[in-house]
Amino acid sequence: MLKRIVFLAALSTLTVLIGCNSGGASIYYIQGFNVLSDGPPLSFRQDGLTISNGLPYGTSSGFLPGTIVGSKRIEIQPVLADLSLGDPLIDTNVDVSKDIETSLIVAGNFDDPELIVVTTDRRKRPISEIFFQFVHAVNAQDALDVYVAAPDVDLSTTAPFATIEKFEFTASMLIPFGEYVISVTPAGNPGQVLYVSDLLTFVDIPEIDFDGVEWLVAIADNFSIGDSSLRLLVSSENGGFALDAAGTGAALRITNASPDAPALDTFLDEDFSAPLTSNTGYADRSPVTPIPAAVATVSVTETGTVDPILHEYDREYLQSTVFDSILVRDVAEMTNLTFGGNPRSVVTDGKMRFANVSTEASFVSVYLADSGTSDLDEDDLIVRDLPFPASTDYLRLLPGEYSLIITERSTTENETVIIGPIPYEFLGGEVQTGLIILPESGGDEEVLMVYDDLLP
Repeated sequence: MLKRIVFLAALSTLTVLIGCNSGGASIYYIQGFNVLSDGPPLSFRQDGLTISNGLPYGTSSGFLPGTIVGSKRIEIQPVLADLSLGDPLIDTNVDVSKDIETSLIVAGNFDDPELIVVTTDRRKRPISEIFFQFVHAVNAQDALDVYVAAPDVDLSTTAPFATIEKFEFTASMLIPFGEYVISVTPAGNPGQVLYVSDLLTFVDIPEIDFDGVEWLVAIADNFSIGDSSLRLLVSSENGGFALDAAGTGAALRITNASPDAPALDTFLDEDFSAPLTSNTGYADRSPVTPIPAAVATVSVTETGTVDPILHEYDREYLQSTVFDSILVRDVAEMTNLTFGGNPRSVVTDGKMRFANVSTEASFVSVYLADSGTSDLDEDDLIVRDLPFPASTDYLRLLPGEYSLIITERSTTENETVIIGPIPYEFLGGEVQTGLIILPESGGDEEVLMVYDDLLP
């Protein structure tokens, strides 16, 4: 079943101020759009002036106005994990013209980036109609057909909205208000649907004249979850967002960090006919398991049983997000540490998040020092006073060899080293979770268990 998504545009102050070119001023508009599949945030500059600095993957900067048309030197650089700028990925000249919107889309991959320069006429603001413009930014796919059609239309009997060659783009085209489904197929093959959206509803409100939208849609590889190989990344005047394929849900992975627990099964929404995950022993992680994107109840039992329920909890699971749920404390007091993420691999980064799941560690800190270092230095601190139970977000770390030191303190004591110093190498493209956990064999001296988040 398709989910309905309703779009109502909103008028912004910026639109009122610069939406129209009055008089004879030579105003152009320019923005950056980061669709670099395995790349970090990007810095966009024109003639040495910043368009955007640190633009994350899948987002656009929004259009900035300029007053001197002509050739502009465009430099696009990666923003590395230490926030320094790497060598330019793109260094070229781009012509900008009066009353033209120019979008600088960086596609491809880090070792072979592709600059797609998309231009369209600047329309009078506010926007009162619906305009779509598509860009083919999929790395390993030849020409694509795009359909913008009413629900349940047979694609084999319908002409595509547009056919797009790799790294090319369509014109910005008008469509009427109404209900649509966007579908993408290989060119000339309507039976092989690579992507289909939820039902998109665009509402015409007669009382206002700013109910339109103008979308620049990058068709990109899907690094999230779900069955579709593609995902749509949308740049619009009211912000950027992703359109996941219809039916995209969430995913859940269970880790058993309960020191005295047996192997565990979990069940979703009190359906005890079959476990969601099964036989997860201490310090083990289950596979990533698809679940609906909704509020759900997870029940935890000993493997092979449905009674008694050792722990049960509710939470909302968001679309296209992988959730990790770590079961902590002894069985009699079992609770959970649950957090979401989307582990996209970035070639310039070693990405790692830390979770304190040791009942013996009140607050932990993590130091990442030069290889061979054993002393604690405030400059090497990357995680400070992480309580039990809690986790960090993914940290961006420069690839290289380091000395990793983890300390613990109570509310009154000075910190003491509990793990390390241990030599540790972060590789570009890695995405990991490190658990500070009591050892499987028992005892009260914590260990660091590292898990590869790119594994299913």
